[in-house]
Amino acid sequence: MRKKFILVFLGFALFLIGGMVVCDHVVGTEAQGKLYDNVETTPHRKVGLILGTSPVSTWNGRRNYYFDHRIKAGAALYKAGKVDWLVVSGGDYRNSENGYDEPIAMRDSLIKQGVDSARIVLDYDGTRTLNSIAKMRDIYNQDSILIISQKYHNERALYQAQHLGVNAIGFSATTPGKRASWWRNRGREVLARIKLFIDISRGLHPDIKESAVRDFTRQTPDLLSVSHLETKYGDLLCLKPDMSLLKMDMVCEEIPDPQNDSIILTFAGAFTGTEFYTGHTNIAGDHVAGGKRFKGYTCKRNTGAFTWSQSAGPQFHYQIYSPALDKAAKEGGMGFAQEMMIHEGKAVKTTRPLGNQNVFRALCLDSDGKLALYESQGIVKFGDFINALLSQGVKEALYTDMGQGWNYCFYRLHLTDSSPNYLHSMPLPYASNFITIKVK
Repeated sequence: MRKKFILVFLGFALFLIGGMVVCDHVVGTEAQGKLYDNVETTPHRKVGLILGTSPVSTWNGRRNYYFDHRIKAGAALYKAGKVDWLVVSGGDYRNSENGYDEPIAMRDSLIKQGVDSARIVLDYDGTRTLNSIAKMRDIYNQDSILIISQKYHNERALYQAQHLGVNAIGFSATTPGKRASWWRNRGREVLARIKLFIDISRGLHPDIKESAVRDFTRQTPDLLSVSHLETKYGDLLCLKPDMSLLKMDMVCEEIPDPQNDSIILTFAGAFTGTEFYTGHTNIAGDHVAGGKRFKGYTCKRNTGAFTWSQSAGPQFHYQIYSPALDKAAKEGGMGFAQEMMIHEGKAVKTTRPLGNQNVFRALCLDSDGKLALYESQGIVKFGDFINALLSQGVKEALYTDMGQGWNYCFYRLHLTDSSPNYLHSMPLPYASNFITIKVK
């Protein structure tokens, strides 16, 4: 009896081990040709799916580098134009030990990596890989996706996607180098692959709580995007309007009304004096508003200018800018003079001391040639603000008026937003110039 028991036990163990090897091999083999680990050679997909994990290890409460590498991979793919949207799929485990709201943690980390917040979709049904992929198909109407996780996880996810009829490829984020962590996660993955086949044989259905079908890629286009960026010189907030859908002007005799829902972004531009309700004469330097050129008072800090017209688009000018203002007026555009900080990708000499401390803002031409408004997150040195802009590849930067009252600024992400978001909500009566960006 003892010998028979040992033979049965050994037979069962061999069967179990054999099953593990077969399941592991089949999943790995099916993923061949569908996995990428180089951003440049990865094919484009409209949507990238980042499979969830916690920023802190549930094993020991320490930093989870699997999370960090997935975030870096997702951000790199987005910034390289390999995906247009990122779905962050996980669960809300805040009530458990070392628990986190995974989608929020992933979203916030992606924003810090420079991903546009409007291009991130939160999925709270991603407590299982099966749910994450099924939701892409059944709720988000996506049948061709890029899955982002570590290699061994991607292999299983790709097998699951194939079973669900989703055309998927995978991008393999870096796997952390700690041997103990790798063996623990790899061993867990082998068991997960066995469970995958058990679930498939049982016909297990995904558990998706969100039932409203919506293709987020077909939403009304965002008129403005917001990004929070980390640099070693201080954090930045970047507002980037889509000027293909918008127009801009300089308003000099009134404070823009936040209830005017045609206004997408407004902020003080030129230096303004301290006289009340004097319109154009209260503004430093020559400027163009409503297609007309006006004279302002002399200001030695006005070393550059910005102009815009429907035909020419955004233009930055250093030192000699009077002809550019004339041209903007003839084209029915706008323009104003201010202190140039960056020209042709290099810092230029400023009148304002580099050690001056404040919350700073600048109208910029970004690394992609698009118009952007940058603001420092909190009080920083002027020189550090310039270096932070340079670290983001800013090509042109013109200071815009700041300080209590002059820093008034509000924005909308969509035309349907009845109430705006404020960077600073208190204007001054004599802050009599505002760059105002509106829908066409």
